[in-house]
Amino acid sequence: MCFKQIKISASACAGLITKGFLRETDTEEERIAYEDELGDMEAVAEELRPTLTDEQSNCVNAIHGAIEKDAFSVRLLHGVTGSGKTEVYLNAIEKVVASGGGVIFLVPEVALAPQTVGRVRGRLEARGVHTVVWHSHLSEGERYDAWKALASGEAHVVVGARSAVFAPVKNLKLMIVDEEHEPSYKQEESPRYNGRDVAVYRAFLNKAVCVLGSATPSLESLYNVEKGKYAVDHILNRVDNRKLPKIHVVDMCRETSPEKAASPMSRMLVTKLIDRFEKKEQSILFLNRRGFSTSMLCPDCGYVAGCDHCSIPKTYHRTDKQLRCHLCGEQEPAPKRCPECKSTAIRMRGKGTQKIEDIVQKILPTARIHRMDADSMSKKNLYRKILNDFRIGKIDILVGTQMIAKGLDFPNVTLVGLVDADMSLHIEDFRAAERTFQLVVQVSGRSGRGDRAGEVVIQTHTPHAPPIQFARKSDFDGFQLEELEQRREFNYPPFRHLIRHLFRGRNPEKVNFYIDQWTKLVEKEMGDKVEIRGPAAAPIEKIRDEYRFQLWYFAPSASAIIGELAALRESFKMDKEVIDLMDVDPMNLS
Repeated sequence: MCFKQIKISASACAGLITKGFLRETDTEEERIAYEDELGDMEAVAEELRPTLTDEQSNCVNAIHGAIEKDAFSVRLLHGVTGSGKTEVYLNAIEKVVASGGGVIFLVPEVALAPQTVGRVRGRLEARGVHTVVWHSHLSEGERYDAWKALASGEAHVVVGARSAVFAPVKNLKLMIVDEEHEPSYKQEESPRYNGRDVAVYRAFLNKAVCVLGSATPSLESLYNVEKGKYAVDHILNRVDNRKLPKIHVVDMCRETSPEKAASPMSRMLVTKLIDRFEKKEQSILFLNRRGFSTSMLCPDCGYVAGCDHCSIPKTYHRTDKQLRCHLCGEQEPAPKRCPECKSTAIRMRGKGTQKIEDIVQKILPTARIHRMDADSMSKKNLYRKILNDFRIGKIDILVGTQMIAKGLDFPNVTLVGLVDADMSLHIEDFRAAERTFQLVVQVSGRSGRGDRAGEVVIQTHTPHAPPIQFARKSDFDGFQLEELEQRREFNYPPFRHLIRHLFRGRNPEKVNFYIDQWTKLVEKEMGDKVEIRGPAAAPIEKIRDEYRFQLWYFAPSASAIIGELAALRESFKMDKEVIDLMDVDPMNLS
């Protein structure tokens, strides 16, 4: 506005306009998210355009052939980490935009958007093809400008997280879902949808091609390949004949002794961290738990500092010395004495990313260490700055949670450490083994993507668990065959669909009463069409003072029964203090 530019008050500026000394005009300035990611990438992209490997060429030709048919199809691109799946995507995008088609490119994490946008723009912008960004971290103005550019046809390509699947792209001909196995594509709040599945359906509606890419495809997608619904393309080798990283499995049970307190860092991991730092190579440490310690425990009376509103312990955060609940956000100062027995022996237990950062800083005082998790990424675009600093070598060691676990490409990273590979293995979820295998493979894949060989250290208390061993050997076929056989035995997804029905309310007796009444009604009316399991308390029984109970419905087809379930629910009278929701094909069962 003029008063800001010429440094006078708003009222004085308005007076000058009224008297005719100044004229007020409106101009529209487009906000381009991640504009700085482009830089000189247009010229560099063509100069450094990689030569496709034979495997990449076969995949590109198969996808181009599908695009030329101008008909709906789904292709699963199964390529090992570092095999150049992105280059296959870029070739497919070029094919589509050359004929005037539109593209939606989905990534599972906002942190992956800048890198992907830079690559797409670097390939397309010099040819006049406009690419926009779409995700929840953008400002309202940036989202509006992206929407307008797509709706008007000015932009032909959109890159974004799951909500980008609804972007108003003109003449949509290609949907790309990178890391299609990721549970982050599923939105847990209403409307509950899976971005991957919506992408497939939107491709169907537009007679477009949908490419699902992953180094560790979901069992659902593999089952669709088995049934002939999806075609599959394989890339079994890394580009430039680079080797997959050497993987070491450390049994943490052997790292502890009665006379020495257990350390979250094994001797092997510490030794290799020091070695990489001395060689000026970079390392990534992964732990999918933020905070400093998982809880506070009194060894004298057994008291654990829990949340009053949720049935989980509070996590200790070192930065502000607070105990914080990661479900409802309640926090309080960490006690110096046990609230129950007044003992001063109360202490922190467990480990989080803050603690790992602290330990590593003590081991390597001169190392430049940074942490990436939900606590440290509070400012807009801070994750972009950290990842860029890591890319250009301003950070030696990156400690983080799931936001650094997949898709990121840093050639100087030669060591990856999984501090606790068991965290996802022992949860109450039939997908626990699959999630653990995928996580270990994906995190391991961040190592050795450049000219130097990579190594991975997996720390675990269950070294012989099948997901750990299959991941150590990079044996995807062996894992999926064993896991599918177990799922088939219990008739779990992907062999049947699962619908989760959750009841919640502040009065547990009332919630229990209504879920029991509802269960009897469904068994009577639909018992021959669905298998019902439950009711039972949810794994996390209380969140924000609401008690939670659940039912599971198993059926060959979700679409065949969801309408009847919804109609039955419409006729079922329930107290307004009890809330229920149904989630089709849920990814989170807690």
